[in-house]
Amino acid sequence: MKCIAIVAAFIPLFVFGQIRNTHFGNPVLEGNEPSIAINPTNKNDIWLGYNTSNLFHSVDAGKNWESVNNNSPHGYYGDPVLKFSNKGIIYFTHLAKNKTKKWPTWFDCIVFERSLDGKVFESTCVANDKNKMQDKPWFSIDEGLKSKYHGNIYLTWTEFDKYGSSNKQDSTRVKFAKSSDDGLSFSNPTTVSDKSGGAEDDDNTSEGVTTAILNDGTLLCFWSRADTLWMDKSLDAGKTWGIDQAICRMPGGWNFEKVKGLVRTNGMPFALADKNNNIYVTFACQNEYRDFDIYYVYSGNNGNSFVGPIVVNDDKLEGVDQFSPYMVLNENLENPKLIWYDKRNSEKGHFADIYSAELCKKRPSKNIKLTIEPIVLPGKDEFMGDYVGLSVVHGRALAAVTAYDDDIRKPCIQLIDWPVKLKKKTSFEKDPILLVNRNFKSDSLVVLVSFPQETSFTFEISVNGVVMSSVFEIDEPRKINYREMYIRKSMLGHGLYTFIVRRKGKVFKKSIWLD
Repeated sequence: MKCIAIVAAFIPLFVFGQIRNTHFGNPVLEGNEPSIAINPTNKNDIWLGYNTSNLFHSVDAGKNWESVNNNSPHGYYGDPVLKFSNKGIIYFTHLAKNKTKKWPTWFDCIVFERSLDGKVFESTCVANDKNKMQDKPWFSIDEGLKSKYHGNIYLTWTEFDKYGSSNKQDSTRVKFAKSSDDGLSFSNPTTVSDKSGGAEDDDNTSEGVTTAILNDGTLLCFWSRADTLWMDKSLDAGKTWGIDQAICRMPGGWNFEKVKGLVRTNGMPFALADKNNNIYVTFACQNEYRDFDIYYVYSGNNGNSFVGPIVVNDDKLEGVDQFSPYMVLNENLENPKLIWYDKRNSEKGHFADIYSAELCKKRPSKNIKLTIEPIVLPGKDEFMGDYVGLSVVHGRALAAVTAYDDDIRKPCIQLIDWPVKLKKKTSFEKDPILLVNRNFKSDSLVVLVSFPQETSFTFEISVNGVVMSSVFEIDEPRKINYREMYIRKSMLGHGLYTFIVRRKGKVFKKSIWLD
């Protein structure tokens, strides 16, 4: 057993109408790949974890947070996944960091932890070959009241012979282990996949392994490999598995390296089943125009066949990328709620917003924009992570995403908080927005300005008392209208610059230092 050391960390909330956007930390803390969980038995109890070794706890519904010192004997280095059981037990899985080894060999097992009281965690190391790398864990809990395997915890991940290897002798496979004692111990891991993938950590690698559980305990495992979504099924709680089935194509694979503004992002699949045994699997991949969209497939017959892929994003624009989807069930176990990154409001793709939708059998709901202002993308030098987090409990949806912060010049964590049942009017684009993206290896600053419902605005640059200004006309004002401008860095030189936008008495400023 291990104890937790507590350090105070106050997180201020910025409230705007029904949807709240908050940068995590004061000052803002660097991080990516967040996971967040609200206790279904106590709405004030919330946990947040993110890369590479951060863990936070709130006991007042997210108003204040405490940093938790994770002392697992197996180490903690990334890929955190947090979930509560219906009993209120918090579970936490992540990658290991074996102190006797070097990166990446220190990822020699999957670490699974649990806490019954939120103060003391118990930790176990899950692997049957510690000479191989164990990566990207996920888990699900069988809480079906009619399931003969009620209470089981199913842990899945990817095992690499040698991480990043292009040698054909090195491969990856889908691994599985189960717990029948509330996560205290796990079975010896078994291999689910019939065919191995490559070890390069690319589209041919078997990655993004998640499970869906039917009411009778039937277990379905999904993953991506070779531009294809795969599924396997177990009728005996993972003791034996069937034959891998190809569900649909995923053109472009799960690893996206050509999305502007990012070194890498992905479209890994996430799967779940609702209380009526409807199975949903969401993922991202290329469309016919070779940009990336969000999709899902649906099955209403226990996974014997699937409908889709069905496109989720409703922008209907060519050349616009959507990526990194993640979904959970609503607390009433009805339609899954999905979030993702979306570039539909960025003319040149230097910024992104977070959007949400609910998935239905035949089509998704209307998309809802959750970000009050767009997220600046960090360029090719900073990693935004492979996934985001979402928890939907007590009528509340709470997302944790990665957003670049220009003050610390690093990706950080942003929380988005909104009621599950939003009122019909969800637009909050009333005030001007001014953002600067300087993260591209070119001679250009990219300045984004928004003046909702306006047809023109004045843009100014002020330095050392000198003001340069221009008036911009907007030909087709929209409900949400972002205008992107390019400014040559070489024309400005080093120094402190103030960017200003004006319209009808409204003034908005942003100062940045140019190196």
